[in-house]
Amino acid sequence: MIVDSPDREHAMQREQEVSKRWNLSRREFLVLVGGTASATALGACTPQTPAVATVAPTTQSIPTQVEPTPTNVIVVEAGGFEMVLVEPGSFQMGSASGRSAEQPVHTVSITEPFYVSKYEVTFDQYDEFHKDARSGSPPPDDGGWGRGNRPVTRVTWYDAVKYCNWLSERERLTPCYSGGGITTECDFMANGYRLPTEAEWEYAARGGCKSQGFTYAGSDNVDDVGWYLDNSGGQIQPVGQKKPNELGLCDMSGDVWDFCWDWYEIDYYKSSPSSDPTGGAIPSPYERKRARRGGAWDEAADSLRIAFRSHDWPDFVDNCNGFRIVRTAQNS
Repeated sequence: MIVDSPDREHAMQREQEVSKRWNLSRREFLVLVGGTASATALGACTPQTPAVATVAPTTQSIPTQVEPTPTNVIVVEAGGFEMVLVEPGSFQMGSASGRSAEQPVHTVSITEPFYVSKYEVTFDQYDEFHKDARSGSPPPDDGGWGRGNRPVTRVTWYDAVKYCNWLSERERLTPCYSGGGITTECDFMANGYRLPTEAEWEYAARGGCKSQGFTYAGSDNVDDVGWYLDNSGGQIQPVGQKKPNELGLCDMSGDVWDFCWDWYEIDYYKSSPSSDPTGGAIPSPYERKRARRGGAWDEAADSLRIAFRSHDWPDFVDNCNGFRIVRTAQNS
């Protein structure tokens, strides 16, 4: 490992401090400092000067930074995914000109840093889980469009939860989910993989503390960033072909919907907590739907707006529902 200081003891101390602060394995730390794995720096909210070897940076409300982090935002390899570090901050959630479910616009603070997958989970990635699970059921159908790096669809919200726990166990992390069915619980303090909350999803889609206030995730021109009814050719497209947003996240607008953790409530914004909201209580049987975000290949452009809210039954299988994963960064 190459460091800026010739003092090896000092370097080891800094490694321990950074690793502890961000709950990084040694492999992830080496990614951060440019060791045995690769990393791409995307730039922090407030530029910092790391004490260890630097990672070269690439390169309508502006979120308020809650707590600056000591390193640049980085892309790391974790569990076969590129995971982008999202720094904590505050933002205006919702849209004053949008639908009633998007109102009122309210300030939300994300108080903990988290990683979010750069792309949605693909067929290739999900098929590995399905093969390992040996459930005896057939894998999700690709509709004849091909598998590979297309985002997986025809999976339920419960399938997504099972995938998160499987990936956590494979990476020797603490699974976030316990229980089952409508009583499924999430331990947000665990360090395993999980689905994003609606607030985490919208904050990341807006670009976190690097937001430029776009309507869609990365642009005011929907065709720049998303696959939808008018440009998808009537089918799901492989991930990562469109322009990323300010954080380097792809396909946050369009291609397939991203399932979120929250139970969907149309009026939730009227009573939502201001810090780290996770959705309401279990609704009545006829309203037990989970939130989903981002729009899809078969939807009009309006549904690809960052603020647009939608929902679906957690046990429903459709060719427009997929998911991406997150992981809390600080907790061990």
